[in-house]
Amino acid sequence: MLHMALAREIDLGMRDHLLYELARDLSSSLELDVVLEKVMDRVITLMKAARGFIVLIDPVDGSLSVQMSSGEADPEKARQFLGSRTVIEQVVRTGQAVVSTDASLDDRFKGQQSVILQNLRSIIAVPLVTKGKVIGAVYVDSPFRAAIFEEKDKELLQAISDLAAIAIDNARQYERSEFLRELFEAHVNKQVTDYVIRRSDRTLRFLPGERRQVTMLNSDIAGFSTLSQSMEAEELVRFLNDYFQRMIRVVLDHGGNIDKFQGDGMLVVFGAPNPMDDHAERALHAALAMVHEVDRFNREQIGSGKPAIAVGMGLDTGDVVAGHVGSDDRMEFTLIGVPVNNSAYLSKVRPARVLMSETTRARLPNGITVADYEPMVLKGGKMPQPIFELAISVTTAE
Repeated sequence: MLHMALAREIDLGMRDHLLYELARDLSSSLELDVVLEKVMDRVITLMKAARGFIVLIDPVDGSLSVQMSSGEADPEKARQFLGSRTVIEQVVRTGQAVVSTDASLDDRFKGQQSVILQNLRSIIAVPLVTKGKVIGAVYVDSPFRAAIFEEKDKELLQAISDLAAIAIDNARQYERSEFLRELFEAHVNKQVTDYVIRRSDRTLRFLPGERRQVTMLNSDIAGFSTLSQSMEAEELVRFLNDYFQRMIRVVLDHGGNIDKFQGDGMLVVFGAPNPMDDHAERALHAALAMVHEVDRFNREQIGSGKPAIAVGMGLDTGDVVAGHVGSDDRMEFTLIGVPVNNSAYLSKVRPARVLMSETTRARLPNGITVADYEPMVLKGGKMPQPIFELAISVTTAE
């Protein structure tokens, strides 16, 4: 009796050590495929099974699908559940583990087609349960060989699956949060997203107004209203998406924050929400890169028999108030200040070109060539102010 008790104590100690190692291993990743692969490898090794499957319930439609398998060399078959469907469905439905030492003689399963066709013998399947909910099951079997698994093996596999269920749920939640973050960033600029997340807590849902010195860059396609009338709806959206995709890439590469799209126009800020000392220089280099990108875009347009476009850009530097405006139901990060209006005004000067205010010109480093342009009365001003033009002119439509 003492010998049996000692052996059991050793077995329990070994089991606890194995489970500890598994828990540590699973906690090292939040990628679902990595977690599933680690679970599957450990299950096959410990159970000494011929093959195994991890089947998960789709959270949307409730269907069952194989998410990870082992023991099947054929990649096509590896994506299919080749075990006893009756067993797996029973485990998922009841939330209770099943062990069969010989399925071909087991009254519960011996008449099932999968058992007969595949000569299934030893089977264990246990539910994956987290937060009181069955999210799938772990299934292992050994065709042709009976009496491989015992009741204690079912207990060990269930202990492994309990750890796996937590890791799988965490990985799914992480994937979901990353998906939502990417979805959010597709509608709200990444700078704003990161800035809000870094500064937010349970009580702060929006950014209060903050005064920033920034450089605004506004772009506007000349004659776009006339151009849009000659396009079908789908063609127009495709055109704008192609154009904006190029412009957005340039802006983000130079550290700009896209504040909003206004039809064919794009309002960009350098220096908010994240402050920067070289906002004017960054804005100018972004404008230069946008000019070159418009030229490439036009060459493609002309090559496919479509008209070229002319894009006007305006830059102005000064103080703005940056923050969220709206209500608890709907709010938007926005910028309020004279540079917003001035940059928009300069972008609409025709023929289209890249123009900047004196305040922007004053913040540029030496070596950047600009030309004098005719003075203008800008927003909030009473007297004409010096205006400067970028030396490289924008491609104009013919």
